[in-house]
Amino acid sequence: MTLNIQNRRIQQRREFPDAITICPEGVSQVIDISSGGISFKCCCEVCFPEKWELDIVNSAGGHLQEFLVEKVWEESIKDDNGNRHTSIYTRRVGVKFKNLSIKQQSALYELILQ
Repeated sequence: MTLNIQNRRIQQRREFPDAITICPEGVSQVIDISSGGISFKCCCEVCFPEKWELDIVNSAGGHLQEFLVEKVWEESIKDDNGNRHTSIYTRRVGVKFKNLSIKQQSALYELILQ
């Protein structure tokens, strides 16, 4: 038996559909977030690098800047028939946060708990 990626998470996830991430590849819609990482869906065809910085912005005006992340998984979005591009989003990506400062950790917890 194999475990689903989502079932292997240690930290509690919070769905966050009213937030976006901003990174060199563009703007993406957040799927969920935890104290350990974030997953999002995007419309870029480019594979993401192993590490990069991203910003997180939510509809309540919160803006978390320059979070170093490391890619954990990346996949193409397909419908039930295996067809790609069923919406504007073409990829799903999961990353974990790396080397967050105390200030960034505090801002992240505040965002998750609002």
